[in-house]
Order: sequence, then structure tokens, then C-alpha cells
Amino acid sequence: MANPGRLSGAHAILLATHLCVTGNVSRLPQLQAQFPGYLPFERVLRIILTFLPESTAPQSYTSVLQELLDGPPSQTDDDDIDVSPVDKFSESAAKKRVRTLRLLPLKYHDDEDSQDPTDLLTQFLIHRAYRIDLETALQPLILELLLPFYQRLPTVRTWLISSLLPLLRLNYEYYPSQDETFSLDVLESMDSHTAINVLLSMTGAQKNSMDLVNNLRGLLGPWMYGSNRSKRRRLNKAAEANSISLPQLNTQQQSNNISGWQYVNEWLLARSLVDYESTVNAFLNWDGPEDADLGGFEEGNQKYDHDVSKDLNLRYGQSGLAVIYTTSDTSKSCLEGSIKVLTRVAKLLSLEDQLFTSPNSSVLPSVTFDASQISSSSRVSLLQNALLAASNPLTCPSASSISFLSAILLSIKTLAELGHSVTCRTAANICLHSNQDTQLHELRNIVSSIVRQTKLSHDWRDVREQILWLQHWGSDKTEGNESNSPCHGLFWRISRDVVEAEILKALLEIKEFNLAIDIYINSKTSLSSAQVEEAVKEAIFTTYDNASNGNRTRGGMKQAYDILQAFQPHFPGSVSFKEIRALISATHGLSFYSLTLQHGVPFQPVSIRVHPDPLSLIEKVLDQNSKAYTRVDDLLAIGRNLVAAGFSSHLSDSNNLDLPSTSEEDAVITAERRIMSLAISSALSSNDFGTAYSYILTRLTPPSLLSTSSPLTNPAVRDDISWRAVYNAGRYRDPALSSSSNLQAQITQLSQRMELLSLALILVPSPDPLPEILGAWRRCDEEMNGLRTREAEEEELWDTKGDNLSSVPGGFGPTDSEQDAYETKKQHARRARAHNDRLNAEEAPMGLFEVARGAALALHKNAFPLSGGTAATDQQPKPSSHAHGPSEDSAEERVRKRDVVSNMVTGGLVSGIGWVLGAQPVNR
Repeated sequence: MANPGRLSGAHAILLATHLCVTGNVSRLPQLQAQFPGYLPFERVLRIILTFLPESTAPQSYTSVLQELLDGPPSQTDDDDIDVSPVDKFSESAAKKRVRTLRLLPLKYHDDEDSQDPTDLLTQFLIHRAYRIDLETALQPLILELLLPFYQRLPTVRTWLISSLLPLLRLNYEYYPSQDETFSLDVLESMDSHTAINVLLSMTGAQKNSMDLVNNLRGLLGPWMYGSNRSKRRRLNKAAEANSISLPQLNTQQQSNNISGWQYVNEWLLARSLVDYESTVNAFLNWDGPEDADLGGFEEGNQKYDHDVSKDLNLRYGQSGLAVIYTTSDTSKSCLEGSIKVLTRVAKLLSLEDQLFTSPNSSVLPSVTFDASQISSSSRVSLLQNALLAASNPLTCPSASSISFLSAILLSIKTLAELGHSVTCRTAANICLHSNQDTQLHELRNIVSSIVRQTKLSHDWRDVREQILWLQHWGSDKTEGNESNSPCHGLFWRISRDVVEAEILKALLEIKEFNLAIDIYINSKTSLSSAQVEEAVKEAIFTTYDNASNGNRTRGGMKQAYDILQAFQPHFPGSVSFKEIRALISATHGLSFYSLTLQHGVPFQPVSIRVHPDPLSLIEKVLDQNSKAYTRVDDLLAIGRNLVAAGFSSHLSDSNNLDLPSTSEEDAVITAERRIMSLAISSALSSNDFGTAYSYILTRLTPPSLLSTSSPLTNPAVRDDISWRAVYNAGRYRDPALSSSSNLQAQITQLSQRMELLSLALILVPSPDPLPEILGAWRRCDEEMNGLRTREAEEEELWDTKGDNLSSVPGGFGPTDSEQDAYETKKQHARRARAHNDRLNAEEAPMGLFEVARGAALALHKNAFPLSGGTAATDQQPKPSSHAHGPSEDSAEERVRKRDVVSNMVTGGLVSGIGWVLGAQPVNR
């Protein structure tokens, strides 16, 4: 050992350097005390910073730093200093070596926290901390270095809490299994937004619901402790200058604390969209910005001032409400989490009295609150970028916003119990921003969703109470004061009568007929009897329209019929129910026929209700079902039911807009005429002239020609239908009979056709069609003359063959006198026929008067040739020969039949064109 007193200042500097390099720094205070001019405090700190290895345990030199800081020791031991390492250098050599030393600056180049230039130890400690982290990455050594000094150095305390503590927890306590550790340089280079994203996004290898809570309390809390540091402010300004952000709603400059925590709120809101469970857990276990774990390094009970604390708590509570509104998850766990978050926020802000979501209560509460602020919100208020706005009345914590959201969540819970899930945002939109029609649409969707649930069994008395509560939230509104309580109820714009009607229709749809009758007929409700009837009617028509088969014993038709059967006894005078019963009967009748509409669409019950002319469906039935015309009574019954159901009996393409309303009886008669006309046309299309002829004689013959009258020929109802069917039948030609050689059959059918044409003359309601009918009748008359001529020629040929006895072997011919008499008789007969032919061969007149006159003359001459002879024979005694008896009886029968036709034609002419001829009615 040597005495350091004989050393120069250069040797002292070299010795101090040697002591640091060898790690023997305990003698530095003594050396500094002996050479205070050459080893000032700053230079000693720089020598330590430069030459003392960073891996040196801080306990070995923190006491030296304290001794250097507090002053020289009371006693010095010069013999303890070993000067041999520098004693061999001359003065000049020592100075030369000192000049080659390159000491590190005391202040770290990126240190903006040490603003006091006289605070040398703070600058040293921060620079030493960076050196240790850079060279060794042993960050716990930094904590050992700072612990003896942080209490006396505020800057060091702040730096320790806001930078070192989050780093230690991140790398060594919370997530030690990370592949890469964070360094001081990396962490300190982050602006607030980046650091918040990084620190809050950290998770362990095994996901833990408490990770986010730990990050908020243990990482972000300490980090935000240093939000006012100069470097942080510089980094934040640079980040804001390089980003595009919306202007703040308030004009006042926010403090760094508030702005940083506001970004935390935004992060939580965004995080809830991807990990709602951890976000909910964070709100349940973290009390907000003041809930920060600073490791016990803070000074006393250091908190924000009252105003800042209140503002931070309000904004944190607002983020909780925003998280509830923004979630799109409708699961039960998510709903329970939302209720817990709301309860937590209300508790933090001392607003528990405004809650209505009691977890253990099964009774739906009566919700009342001041909705003036809530009702002023718009749809924009529910957008994600507006939920955290300070002016948002839905999320800004207040008595009304807490009560409203509580009622919304309770409504969602009630809907979930009914099996219909909606999001909080959807429910709020329904309540606040939907008009009456939209709310009614949503209500119907909810009721329909409940009805469709087959796996869940509901007590529909409870369901009704829940739906009614959803309508007004138990505020017991009456119809007269609905406007006094806006926003009280999910469907507050809808009257209670409408809600009750929808519930009634739902009960009918699920076949709860007895319960519906018990509630809405036997008990007193807000629905009147007429409203109940209308709701039942709508329910029947809904089921009817959705039915795929018209048979009332199956499917939707059966349900519609069951509803009618259950409620019609309670409304015996209901016209609507009578019409519905007739409609169901008509539909049931049509279901027995094959019926396909346009484009191959099969018949469905709703086709009747949407068809402009349901009676025309019977025409399709006749077209698509062979022999359907033979079941005319069934078709008539269907037509009567359609008329009884309220459908028009007139043709859809006719101009009936100006027709006066007719009675149901007259409408039935018109419908029956249409159906009979269609049946006759179908029979003719099937070449069944006999059936068509039978229908006309039995159902369309006027009362004047029958012993009993028919309602189809009631003269009080204008008939523009029947005569057309009769006329078409009169013009019918049987293709099979036209080629037949049976002359008598042709004569018989032609006679029937002439009879039908005569009837058409009687039935036609106006004179316009008369020329056409008369023309058809005359053509038939001419054809009849030809057939009669052929008949006479065949009879004459037959008689000639019979009289030519000479052709019979062994026969005896007549005498000459008998032969002459016979020839003379035949000549007279031929002359008579020729005379008649000349009379009939006169040219037909062309005018309506001449046509009618000629037709009447021809009809009288040809149709009734025996009428004049009958009167003559009545005055002469009848021959006593019995050989002519049968022929006379036949003649009399023919006269009687032809007289009937004569009366028909004469009556038709008198009633149809008699005004042209100046004829008087027959009854005069």
C-alpha cells in the first residue's frame, strides 16, 4: 500500500477508473474526499457510469453513491487505498492516459425527465438503468439500483412506477413465458395509444379471464401514472400529428390523464366486440382509473383531485353502458354479463336506486323515470363512434339513462324467456326510434316467433302478461294518456287494444280456443266484442290463406273451421262468420275436383279470395274434370256458397260498375244461371246434347211454359245469361249424328234444336240478338223441310214397293180401273206438294220486320201443318174403321207437340219482336 497523498490529480483519476474497472468502488468516497478538485461528484458519477461493469450488483455501489451524495465520511483510512496500479506512471504519462479517457455523459440522450441540471444523481440513475438493460437485460438489477433513492428523488419515483414497474411485471411476473422480452428503450419509445394497445392486449399461454384485469390494474395503471412526463407528451403530440382524429366534442383542452383514460375506454369498447366475456370481467373486477397497483412506490395516498376523479369515473361508467349497447351477442351468458356490468356501473356511481333488474325477482316491476333526455336521442346516438360522446343521453351515466337501460335489459330478458332474442341496440331502436307501424311489425314478429316454438311449453296466461308488460313496462297507461309517458315500454306507441288483438290471434293459431274464450269473452278486457270478432276473423283468414288443401278436415282448413266452430256460437248474429262458413263450405266443395290454375299452379284456398271472379273457377272445374257437368247440383251448391261468402255473381269482364246493388237472393239466381250455362256448355263440349237439352227443359224453361216455376227464370232478375246457353245448344250439331243414316234421329234432334231456338227467342232480354236467332231458326227450318222431304220420298218409295204386287211371285195385280184410280191419286198428291213448294220457295225478306214475319209464316206453315185440319176434322164424324185408329192417334200426338212449339215461337215473337209487328200480348 502507498500513501495516496503523494499522488497527482491525474493519478487520482486513473486510480478511480481502476477501482471501477475492478469493481472495488468502496474506496471512491475516500479518494474523492482527498482529491475533491480532480474528482468532483459529477466526474465520479461519470467514471462509475463508464467503467463500472453493468452486471455489478447494485448493492455493492449504492452505499457508495449515498456516501458520495451525503458527503465525506467522518474518518478516512488512507492506508486502505492501494495506489500500486497507478504508482508506476509518471506525471506526464498519467496525464496522457487521462486525456485518452472517454467518459459517458451523465444524462442519457433520450432522458427528458431530468429537467434539473443540478440533480446529478437522478440523471446518473436513469442513464445507469438504461445501460444495465442494454448490456445485460437484467431488469431486476435496475430496481435494486433505484430502491435506495426513489423516495428522495420524485423524478426517479415517477420513472420507477411508470416505466420500470410495468416492464418488470410484463417480463417477470405476468407473462414470463413470452419468447421475447420488452426493453426499456422499446417501452419508452411508445406513445400512449401504442402502449395501451400493447399492454392491454397481452395474454398468457393459457388464457385467463383475469389477464385483462391484471393488465389494467398492474400494467396500465402504473404506465398512466407517468402520463404527464415530458417525453410522453412529446410522443403523444407526434402521434396525434401523424393521425386523423375527429375533433373533440368539448372545446376545453383535456388533460393528459383524461385523454389517456378516454382512449382506454375506447379500447375496452372495441375489445368487447371480439371478447365480450373478458371485457365484462374487467368491468366487474376493476374499479376504474383510480384502481391502479403502483407496487407501494407511490407517495402516501396519492389520488387524482376531486373533479378529475369524478370525470374519470363518469367516463369509465359511460364506457360500461356503451359496451352493453354495442354487443351483438344474444346468448343468455352475454345478457347476464350486461346486467352485471350495468349493476356494477350503477354501484360505482351511487345510482343503484335507479335499477329495475333484480336478479331474484320473478315479478316484472313498474318502470318509471324521466324520459325527457332519453326521448331526445337519435339513431346516431347508438352508433359505435357516438356511444362515448359526452353529450350522448343514452350512455352518459344519469338516473334516466340507468333506468332506461335497466328496463331495456329486463325487456330483452323477458323476450329471451319467451324464446325470442334481440340485441340491446335493436331493443333501444324499437323503443326510441320506431314509429307505430314498425313497432307493430316487430310485435308481430315476436308473437310469431313464440308461436313457432314447438319445443318450449309456455303458459300463455303468463305469456300474455309478459307481452303486455313489454308494451308499457308496467306503467299502467290508459289509452287516453299514452302521450304523457313516452319511451315507457318497448311498444309504447301501440295501443293496448292492438296488442291484445295480436295475442288473441296467437292463441287461435296455437289452438288455445278455450283459453282465448275465457280471457276475451268470459272475462273483462280492453277488447270490445266487435274487436274480438274482427281479430278472430283475421285469424281465420290467415289460417285459411296459408292452407294448401281445400278439404276442411285437414291442415289449415281444419284449423280455420275449428276456430269458426269455437267462436260462432258466441256471435250468433255475425254476418262475417256466416260468410266465412259459406266460404269454407265452397272451398271444401271445390277440393273434390282436380283444379289447376295458370302456369301449372295447383288450386289453393287463397286462390278464391284473391280471384277477381271466383265463380269462374267453376268453369275451370268443368274444363279439367270430365263428366263434372253431371254433378250440377254440387256445382250449384258451391256457387250459392260463394255468393253467400260475399263474392259477386257477375262476370268479371262485364261492366258492372254502374249496376245497382242486388239482394243476396238475386245474386244467387244470377250465380245459378251462370253455373247452369257453364254446365250446358260443358255438356255440349262433351257431345252430350241430351244432358244439355234436359238441363234446359228442366231448369231454364220460363214459368209460362211449365206447370211449376223455377227460380232461375224469375222475371224480376235481368237474365242475360240463360238465353246464350239455350241459343248455343240450339246451334249445336252432333258430329256423330250428322254422318249417321238414321233419318228419324236427325229429325228428332233437329226438332229439339228448333225448340231450343224458340226458347231462346223467349229468354232473350233485348231485341238486338233476334235477327241472329231467327236466322238460325230459319236455317233449321229449311233443314227440317229437307229432312221431311226425304222422309216423304222414302215413305213413297216404300209404298210403291209394297203396291207393286206384280213383282211378288204368285201375286195377283190390280184391275185396270183400280190401276187408273191409283195413278190419278198420286198425280193429285204430287201437284199439291209442288204447289206447297212454290209457296215456300218465295224469296226471304231482308229487314228485321220481314225476317220476323217470314219466320213466323214459315214456322206456322211447317211446324203446325195439322192445326188447320184439326179444326175441320172436329166437325166431321170420325170413320168407324179401326184400321186408321193408330195413325189418327199418332197424328193427334204430333199436333199436340207441334202446338207446344207453336205456342213457344208465337209467344217468343210476341214478347221479343211483337212490338215490330204491332202484336198484342197473348193474355190480352
